[in-house]
Amino acid sequence: MTQTTAAILVAAGLYGFAGLTFGAGPGHDQLTLEQSLRIALQNHRSAQVSQAALEMAEAQYRQAMAAFGPRLGLEAGIQRADEDRTFTFQGIVTTPTMNLPLGPGGMPIPIPGQPLPINLDVKLYDRDVATLGMNLSYPLYTGGKKEAIAGMAMKGVEIAREDKRKTDLEIVREVQRYYNGAQFAAKMEQLASDTLERFQALEDLTDRLYQNASLKVKKTDYLRSKTTTAMTRSILQEAKYASTLTKEALANAMGLPVNSPLSLASEGALPGFDGALEGLVADAMKFNPDKQRLELAVQAVDHRIDEAKSGHKPMVGLEASVYKVWNDYKGGLFNSDNRDGWTLGIGVKWDLFDSGLTRAGVDAAHAGKMKLEAQRVLLDNGLALQIKDDFLRIQRSRAQVGDSGKAREYAEENRKLHVRAYQEEMVETKDVIESQIVETFAAANLYRAEHDLRAALADLDYRVGKGLRQAQP
Repeated sequence: MTQTTAAILVAAGLYGFAGLTFGAGPGHDQLTLEQSLRIALQNHRSAQVSQAALEMAEAQYRQAMAAFGPRLGLEAGIQRADEDRTFTFQGIVTTPTMNLPLGPGGMPIPIPGQPLPINLDVKLYDRDVATLGMNLSYPLYTGGKKEAIAGMAMKGVEIAREDKRKTDLEIVREVQRYYNGAQFAAKMEQLASDTLERFQALEDLTDRLYQNASLKVKKTDYLRSKTTTAMTRSILQEAKYASTLTKEALANAMGLPVNSPLSLASEGALPGFDGALEGLVADAMKFNPDKQRLELAVQAVDHRIDEAKSGHKPMVGLEASVYKVWNDYKGGLFNSDNRDGWTLGIGVKWDLFDSGLTRAGVDAAHAGKMKLEAQRVLLDNGLALQIKDDFLRIQRSRAQVGDSGKAREYAEENRKLHVRAYQEEMVETKDVIESQIVETFAAANLYRAEHDLRAALADLDYRVGKGLRQAQP
């Protein structure tokens, strides 16, 4: 067998397996692509992580809203001191000068004022005191800080939703890649098996012709036929290996337990495609999760700017409280007027000078917005380029599917003609072998083109942000 023929054989066998990605996992029976997607979205760990992140963002939003809501607190306590609490009053009091009628005939006698020292311990309250109080606080005006923080938290929730959607899209694309790869590997395994059967039949025919002393079939032809059959048998083992691993990879992507059995339903017809490039780019700008996350980030920065600007404005709050005191001493500090009561007030806090801290915060927020807007331009250009690449890949693969389908038909007819002619000893052995190889190569090329078309469509659905449609029941 010539080196050219051997090279064609090896290329035909290995062509279909180049570029397949393998993994590990378990499974179900007669799975369709839609069933595989639904199972993966339920079981995949990444989906659970993104769902937890979304729930955390929603909790943070509720936390932000509650931070500026009314607060009502209860305070209660019982205390026993080492002794009763008293108040010491110390000082000197000078008595006033008085004229008393103590003389004869009621004559007044002046009595000068005298200093009178005072040292009194006045009991304030008994050493056992019980108190109960309730306090209410409510921010009436925050200078826009409340709305800004709530807005940022809401954008955080929306970004988390886009993160979850992106994770789901990635799971869908991954499952599509492995599912289509498993179908492709199964086709290549079947192709290798069919090719081996044909080469074995050719080997038997060559052996009979050689044993019957054919004038055109020599020992070199006999050895060439056996060598080709042995090489094809080796390629079949490689095809079986690839088919098994791609199924394991699919099962792993679906989140199934290790070593679960897995079988696939028959592959359906190739999906249609009639999208226009301009419309696809426009859809990507609306639905691509990366694009939407960046747009939400820009909106969140607007709220951050408002939060920074709130530092220039005052904050006004309402405060109210009620209280009740229990003490066995009825006088002193806790008399009947002071044992219960309430207070109501309004407070204002305004930073008149902060050494430029607020202005620096506003400038930093504006700079962050400019950065995100520049990144948005880069993302738009890059996304449009990726969409165009996927679009061109689809067009190329569709054309290759059509041409490869015709090539396989021609190759099959050519192989049948060579086999019939060989039976009549009208062609040489190497020509029959070459016709077999060409047919295998044409079929492999067709399967590869179909696989590439499905892969390009999956990538396009992912980037446009509509890949989840196939996972919907």
